[in-house]
Amino acid sequence: MGKRGFGKKKAKKLPPFELIDHEAKPQLEPYRLMAEIRKAHHPDIKDAKIALAYQKGLKADVDGHITLGKCIKASDLQRELVAWDFVILLNHEVWTSSQFTKEKKMALLDHELCHADVALDKDGEPKVDAAGRKAYRIRKHDYQEFHAIIERHGLWDRDLQRLGATIIKQAQATLAFPVPAEAGGGGEVVVQ
Repeated sequence: MGKRGFGKKKAKKLPPFELIDHEAKPQLEPYRLMAEIRKAHHPDIKDAKIALAYQKGLKADVDGHITLGKCIKASDLQRELVAWDFVILLNHEVWTSSQFTKEKKMALLDHELCHADVALDKDGEPKVDAAGRKAYRIRKHDYQEFHAIIERHGLWDRDLQRLGATIIKQAQATLAFPVPAEAGGGGEVVVQ
């Protein structure tokens, strides 16, 4: 047994992905929540076939960011093999954590569904593939910026200005901003 590891059995690794059963009765929570979000906010992709799967064992990257979810468009070949147009991966450890509330799950699913979009031709009509199926695409985020740039330069472009206005509107609607007594206190801050 001169070679290292010779004769030792390798431990079997669990698969990092687990397809969530879309046919389970009663319907499993991720599919129930996705159906609710799709009905309320995503009529444009009502015909898209979307699978959900858990991704297990995700770790934070070198910057401390951890992936909560990811929307993946099926390729033309994959669409020939399976009935799905998209697969949404959910971070298993985060999704099943007691701290990841229903509201956070709904927000995550809504976010991932925003990536799923109908592909349009030059006339603005939905594209179809060679098999006659509606074609889809992955939509990018509306904005991308570093915190440091916003701290140094403010909301310097139109997309960031729209984001800032949306955040302020939502904060005013959902959060109370008490004014400390030393700042004239007792009321709430109104940002216009």
